[in-house]
Amino acid sequence: MIARFLASLSLPVLLFSAVPTPSEHLGFEPGADYRLADYGAVRSYFEKLARSSDRIKLVQFGRSSLGKPMFLAIISSAENIRDLERFRQISRKMALGEAGEAEAKQLAREGKAVVWIDSGLHASEVAPVQHSFQLAYQLLTGESEESRLIRDRVILLQAPCINPDGLDWIAHWYARNSGTPHELAPLPHLYHKYAGHDNNRDWFMMNLPETRHVSRVLYEEWFPQIVYNQHQAPPFPARIFVPPYAEPLNPHIPASVIEGVNLIGSAMRERFAREQKPGVISYLRYDGWWNGGLRTAAKFHNMHGTLTETAAVNYATPREWSRQDLPVRFENGIPALEPTIFYPLPWHGGRWSVRHAIDYMLTADRAILELAARHSEDYLLKAWKLARDAIAQGETGQPSAYIVPAGQWDFSSAQDMLGRLQLGGVRVQIATAPFQANGQTYPKGTYVVRAAQPFRPYLMDLMEPQAYPELRSHSDGPTKRPYDIAGYTMAMQMGVQVDRVDRPLEASLEPAGVIARPVFSRNVRENAAYLTIAELLDKRVSLRWALDGALLIEGEDTPERFRAAAFELRPPRVALYEPLIPNADAGWTQYLLEEFRISHSILHNSDLRAADLRARFDALILPSQTADSILHGTREGESRSGEPSPLDRISLQRPEFTGGIGVEGLARLEDFVRQGGTLIALDRAAELPVNHFPLPVKPLLRREEAASRSDYYCPGSLLRINVDNRHPIGFGMPAEAVAFSDGGQAWDVTLLAEQNKGEREVRSVARYASTKLLASGWLSGEGAVLGKHNLLDVRYGKGRVVLYGFRPQFRAQPAGTFKLLLNAIYLSAAQAL
Repeated sequence: MIARFLASLSLPVLLFSAVPTPSEHLGFEPGADYRLADYGAVRSYFEKLARSSDRIKLVQFGRSSLGKPMFLAIISSAENIRDLERFRQISRKMALGEAGEAEAKQLAREGKAVVWIDSGLHASEVAPVQHSFQLAYQLLTGESEESRLIRDRVILLQAPCINPDGLDWIAHWYARNSGTPHELAPLPHLYHKYAGHDNNRDWFMMNLPETRHVSRVLYEEWFPQIVYNQHQAPPFPARIFVPPYAEPLNPHIPASVIEGVNLIGSAMRERFAREQKPGVISYLRYDGWWNGGLRTAAKFHNMHGTLTETAAVNYATPREWSRQDLPVRFENGIPALEPTIFYPLPWHGGRWSVRHAIDYMLTADRAILELAARHSEDYLLKAWKLARDAIAQGETGQPSAYIVPAGQWDFSSAQDMLGRLQLGGVRVQIATAPFQANGQTYPKGTYVVRAAQPFRPYLMDLMEPQAYPELRSHSDGPTKRPYDIAGYTMAMQMGVQVDRVDRPLEASLEPAGVIARPVFSRNVRENAAYLTIAELLDKRVSLRWALDGALLIEGEDTPERFRAAAFELRPPRVALYEPLIPNADAGWTQYLLEEFRISHSILHNSDLRAADLRARFDALILPSQTADSILHGTREGESRSGEPSPLDRISLQRPEFTGGIGVEGLARLEDFVRQGGTLIALDRAAELPVNHFPLPVKPLLRREEAASRSDYYCPGSLLRINVDNRHPIGFGMPAEAVAFSDGGQAWDVTLLAEQNKGEREVRSVARYASTKLLASGWLSGEGAVLGKHNLLDVRYGKGRVVLYGFRPQFRAQPAGTFKLLLNAIYLSAAQAL
């Protein structure tokens, strides 16, 4: 009996002694100078933890864009781990408001707070992933009162790395360069296959597999009450940014959610102060407006979406700052060296490394986890209350519902939009009988999205136009620029008609089931038609465009109609320029080409200096970037930042990744067009052909920083445009559409009417609207562009240059303008009949 008792006492000691420390696994301490663990090391360590402890369950929840498995470590007490499904169901039921009040109070007492902590979304911000080893180890093995309380009252969903592809690229690139003159050279391509930094701009459109996998865990499976998203870096010289966020606040975020986030920030700040860790700042730069980031989208789901930004160094190379290196003030004017309300303990310089960043992140982790543990019941009950309030507001307030009528211009995009809303936890229904609303009759089969649902804030924010407020530091100062963009209304971006219903809706409805975008359509108004075109051309089916843009298929249309077509379609030979500097617009363009199954080649600088471009390609796409960066790229000998620093000796880019297309490449591009090729220049890239070919086109806007603009200013908004849908590039488009612009360009044509013909012909495909230009977001000085051209088809020699004053494929979000790019691509290879 005594032996059995002693054995029971020694069991935890034996168990924990088997849990490997991070340094035992890696061979170095996480955060060690000049060392970065890659994804293989992360994965294998967490697999060891799962074999060594009954306080962790490791689950694969998806695969990355390159196919790497993505893992979630669920950490709690052994007792909680054995009963995980019960606690998951409690969290779900509370988040969806499915319990009555008495049951909700009981479930809150029985349940556990669920906290999500992720790492590594932005792969160049290296400290979060390196800290993940230590967080897991401390929680699994810690025996302090706080550690036991956290394990007992919290279920931690730890995602050690949600961009595994990027982690490996960054870690291996740094290892290759470490100890050389190129130690801090920037990765010469995106650290996500398609999105780069924009992988944290995808959280309402959900294009990327990583976004979809995480969203499924958050909004379909676990419904955490706290979603903590870790990043680097804060405004210098602060060491960490914690909430509260800066203005403005999106009015659709529930007040109690934002106050809850502020409370989390207070807990963090207090803990940092107790631990005498200086440099904690709040209420600066990171706002509460836009719905596209991981932490921001969570707030629209009644979750406490929390962001920190911890100070960084370049990769794992430490750095020392003296007090003289530090600025006197932050960007908003508050002192950087003296205590203030939101910066009470300034950092005055010293050494900083990845290890320092890890220590700060662990403090923030502990603050969140302790708060969640001590208020577990409150968090669960609050989730239930928020859901019930949202449902009640939808039942009694306005709007009552959103209707997606059957008579859509592009019904495939309407279905695509509804499917994406479902990925965000929105419930979509379908009418089982005709019904009336807004004075009209809708047929059976109409899609309806009731506002009475738990995630009503998310739904309304994506359906309603944004009205970004004018915030100024002083009366005559510039308007505060949004942290990301000002307007992003999903229905507008995707070209979908949505009818808002304000009065209570009476209709017979049932769940719509999973809605997917169709993959076959002959209606050129539908984006799905481009999947059909790609498939049929791949099968060598003869396709033609009619003068009205209709898609004609040999053998299915009458011989007379087929012979009267305007163009014969052929598989386009497409090239996409990818610079040796990371360009997310290039990544998103590649994503769109792959999404619509358009075969293409990636060309780099040396490829554009080849003499046979026209023999190989019909269309060459220049994604948005400045003409100077296309021509010159990063110059050899230029430092990472372009500014002198003590690290310049090791921050040079490797010579093989420097330069641009140069004068020779520019000449080859001009030859390509003169010989019959189509050059597609998106937004900023239009500067190159306009300035250097030259073309009979005059740009009307100066592309400068907002602070120096005295007239036109569009900080990422949705604008109305008028489209000539008789032009082949406008085929399938409505005459009035909405386009995304984050500044953009407008042009005048400098040719006289009698000169505008033949090899110098300029045709306008789209213009800015002449009135009511702003559809969603914020805009000033609109008079500079009203009615002006923003999409031109310019003949040049035997070919054409297509100039876009906006990005029709921005982040693969504005589906309503995809056709304006896809048509130009197919026109490049089409034979006029």
